[in-house]
Amino acid sequence: MNERGSLNILLIPLIFAVLFFFGAAGFGAWAYMERQDYKDNSDEKSAAAVAVAVNKTKSEKDNEFVEKEKEPLKSYVGPESLGSITFQYPKTWSTYVNQPANNTITILSNSDIVVGGQSSSYALRVEVVSQTYDTVVGTFDNAVKTKKVTATAYALPKVPKTVGLRFDGAIATDRQGAIVILPLRDKTVKISVESTNYLKDFNGIILPNFTFSP
Repeated sequence: MNERGSLNILLIPLIFAVLFFFGAAGFGAWAYMERQDYKDNSDEKSAAAVAVAVNKTKSEKDNEFVEKEKEPLKSYVGPESLGSITFQYPKTWSTYVNQPANNTITILSNSDIVVGGQSSSYALRVEVVSQTYDTVVGTFDNAVKTKKVTATAYALPKVPKTVGLRFDGAIATDRQGAIVILPLRDKTVKISVESTNYLKDFNGIILPNFTFSP
């Protein structure tokens, strides 16, 4: 302020110059620290980046190997009296067939080995049961109402004229997966996957290759 109480016009540029100086100094210090950090840790950061890339490549190759190992697919053909059920499944899976005298059949399939027991979950369970279609579908009414499963109309790609229902979700106690239920004369066909780990195979291999004679 001069003697008359007015602001010296030279003071404003000086203030801006000081602020610019401190701003430039701060930016310079930050840039230097970043440069120094990169210089000090560049090898470590490069090694970490390489490790991530290697792990990603290894995982992709492992997945590719697993998928190739599934081929050529195995085939199952059931008896004519039970609809001549035919489907394909990965050759890395084992299969167990139980066909009692009451004209029904249960086919269990799993990767590596099939372990028996009611507590076991399977990559694939195919059943022809003596119950009617409406009776089997009715067993899921409560699960649909409580939203434990979702229900959608479904027909196999190779049997498009036979329409049934597909349920996704908690299809049984402690079992998350999907089940397709289709009418077969006076019987019912049930095709299910009891673990979400095998949903990709169920949707991409089992269902597209599944056929039977209604």
